[in-house]
Amino acid sequence: MECCCCGEVRDLVVPLQCQDEIKVCRVCIGWLRAKAGVVDSTPILPVLDMTASIDFYEAAGFDVRRYEGGDYAFVTYDEESVFDLVVAEPALDISANESGCYLIAPDTDEWHTRLSSAGLPVTSLDDKPWGMREFSLTDPNGNYVRIGRSSER
Repeated sequence: MECCCCGEVRDLVVPLQCQDEIKVCRVCIGWLRAKAGVVDSTPILPVLDMTASIDFYEAAGFDVRRYEGGDYAFVTYDEESVFDLVVAEPALDISANESGCYLIAPDTDEWHTRLSSAGLPVTSLDDKPWGMREFSLTDPNGNYVRIGRSSER
């Protein structure tokens, strides 16, 4: 479909809440968020072995681009930045690592099915008392990536 803002043909465009006929793409939504002064965040997760970490996250369906020096990587999903990876200095104590991030995804059930089917370490998918439907993925470095959405949808 064509984006009403940029005019590009995109796989996904979404209508405005108040104007169904006006549909915009993710690129234009991102531009609008920046213009509106919306604060964005990209957590940085520590890793011991960058190559193994990249392999893990690619197996989980993320795209990973390693920075030139090799000790840093950018992790994206569907062309959106989700988190970065950095080789920990001094070496990371995996048993004491409490680093992580939270990804809000509208299709939490699909994420859980995909990641568990790939044999990755995920917790059960549950509706939490705080109003979120979520689960966690833990990487080989002890980082957790919690994935969820509001259970009141």
